[in-house]
Amino acid sequence: MASILEIAEHAEASAENVLRVVNGEPVSSVVAERVRRAIDELGPPPYPGTALEPLPVEATLDRTRKQLLDRFAETAAELEAKLPEGVGSIVYEALRVEVRPVATQIAQMEKLVESLVEYIRSADQGIQRERQERLDDVALITELITAGWRSVDRRLGRMERLLEESVISNGKRESTTRYVYFDSPPESRDNPSGRA
Repeated sequence: MASILEIAEHAEASAENVLRVVNGEPVSSVVAERVRRAIDELGPPPYPGTALEPLPVEATLDRTRKQLLDRFAETAAELEAKLPEGVGSIVYEALRVEVRPVATQIAQMEKLVESLVEYIRSADQGIQRERQERLDDVALITELITAGWRSVDRRLGRMERLLEESVISNGKRESTTRYVYFDSPPESRDNPSGRA
């Protein structure tokens, strides 16, 4: 006896094709001939169902079909004998009574889901609008800070120039007093001491 794999290797075919030949399933005639030759040389595989002759498929299908129909007929007869006559209408009425509230609840759930989806959409639009407003606020604050720093930078530049001029004039031993005013009201510019 040889295993399916040994037969497949000897016949240079797949194990699946060897199983098909052994079980009488259709394969190409070339593969079937090689597998049969390998089985003749090595021996049949060690399991039942090694009928190498093709089984009559139509007869098997007819027999199986008839057995199934007979089994269905027996089961139907048993159910008819066990169930009382009015059970079908009772079951139908019970299902109708139970299914109607379920259908109503499903319709209510659909409406609730639709309103929830609409609420989520409006909330999303509100969030997007608020987000855009916050971005605009951040852009405005950034612009104000940048403008403030530019103004501070200009003032520092003026102060540096004035200090440089003061150092140069101190090097020449000139003593001149200069008053520097930054954004002071016009009336205090006329009176540097701040006295009235």
